[in-house]
Amino acid sequence: MDKKKITAIVIAGAVLLFIIAVVLFLMMSKKQDPVESLQKSIGYADGKLQFTIPETYNDSWYIQISGRTQTEEGGVSVHYLEENSTEKSWEKNRTYSFEVQDGYSELTMFLSIDGQDTEIDLLRYLPSSK
Repeated sequence: MDKKKITAIVIAGAVLLFIIAVVLFLMMSKKQDPVESLQKSIGYADGKLQFTIPETYNDSWYIQISGRTQTEEGGVSVHYLEENSTEKSWEKNRTYSFEVQDGYSELTMFLSIDGQDTEIDLLRYLPSSK
């Protein structure tokens, strides 16, 4: 083989490796953060707050939904979907919902995923009258 053919093969190989690296980078960067996936799924409809557990869920996750409502007697603590939280019975790609009420002073979803703790303020997903 002459030097021109060897050079062409080396250049073609380098270009191919570069293309593979770019494709792998793009694939990795499209992998969505589990918290972001969960956040994007949160919505309000027909008096209920709903969200979908992402495909990346595993039973090491901890999810707790709690808040406070104000009454004439003072603040009352509220918790939602507690059984799913304590039993870790959430299911991938399943949509969960719970009825909301008026008078929240706080409503949050606490997440612990792979040692990272996050709180999502659920009040921002409710209509202003709630």
